[in-house]
Amino acid sequence: MKILNCGLVLFGVFSLVSCSSLNVDVPSYDELLRAETEQDGRACVRQRSIRGYGLLDDDLISISSSGKKRYYLATTFMQCYSLQTGFQAGFKGDFFEVCGGRNDKIITSDEACPIKSIYEFENREAAFAVVKKIDKIQDVIREEAKKEQEKKELTDTAG
Repeated sequence: MKILNCGLVLFGVFSLVSCSSLNVDVPSYDELLRAETEQDGRACVRQRSIRGYGLLDDDLISISSSGKKRYYLATTFMQCYSLQTGFQAGFKGDFFEVCGGRNDKIITSDEACPIKSIYEFENREAAFAVVKKIDKIQDVIREEAKKEQEKKELTDTAG
């Protein structure tokens, strides 16, 4: 009976360890935005027309602007934690505009976050529809990886 209990405990521990170490290579927002929009990520927005921004994910920012009723999604090279807690941010770019694919930044009181890409949309609804679609794609990839891991574990324990 002790052997059976010990075996069950070991199986449980290995299951927990394997689940916690499930490291899935999910495509980034930048990669999926590029594919979904067929844009190169080098869109530009005039700094003076920026009316607001919002952090959608660790490296995904929404930007609203005035003028042509445009809406933008920007990705950053790194996670910008100060955007979660900061009350304001500034945009730094050349020639009075911020563009993707250059050395432009979003600046908070704590850090400067380099912008990787900027994608342009007709309106907020169109931008958020693409984000929702990308979130679903990423969820499917994670679920498939989880099923593969579980299948592998069953094969390993049976063999």
